[in-house]
Parts: sequence; structure tokens; C-alpha cells
Amino acid sequence: MENLKNTLLVEDDKDDQTFFMQALADIGNTMLCDVVNNGKEALEILKRSITLPSFIFMDVNMPLMNGIECLSELKKNPKTKNIPVVMLTTSKAQTIKAIKLGAKSFIVKPDNFTALCRELEKVLI
Repeated sequence: MENLKNTLLVEDDKDDQTFFMQALADIGNTMLCDVVNNGKEALEILKRSITLPSFIFMDVNMPLMNGIECLSELKKNPKTKNIPVVMLTTSKAQTIKAIKLGAKSFIVKPDNFTALCRELEKVLI
């Protein structure tokens, strides 16, 4: 359990949250520590956190504060700038900006469970 990876999911779609949580549960050595609905909530929870997540999985398109805006704020903060952020998107077009801002990787949201598990395993290794 010493290599357990705690993750934060930043996703506003409840169906996608459930899909992601099920896939994450199937992957060894990972644990979902929190789920929030937008970038603003993510920044607030990280500000209060004593233990930071090992990874952040964040949707690009969300209300209040989108993933690109949140990623920019995370990278400006010395406390959070080194947390690997994996962007979740339905479009590859937005990934270029996210990578330039410092995202570790991106996952184009697959429509099946097996593909999502494969993509999660790739970035968590």
C-alpha cells in the first residue's frame, strides 16, 4: 500500500464521475480521495488539504471555472504546481493549450469502460 496513488477527480458530469470512479476502482494501487464539480471547488479543496493528491484528473469543460483556468492556477501555486494533472476532454483541440500550461497528459473520454481503464493505467504508471 506504500505506492497508493490518491487521486482527485474534477468533473461536473455525474455519469462521467460514476464511469471514472468504477474504472479507478478496477486499477490497483489507486484511491479516489475526492470528487468536485468544477475548477473553483478543486482549488478550494486543495487549499484546505493537508495531504495533496498524487494525481488530478480534470475535465476541460466545466461551469464556474473550466479545467484550463484551474490548471493555470494550480501551476502558479507552489503548493500544487508539481501535482501531475491529467486533462479529460472530448476534443483533442483543447489538449495543446493544456499541455503548454503543464498538464502531464490528457485522456480523450472514451465511451467504454475497458478503454477508460487502459487510459488510466497508462497515465498512472
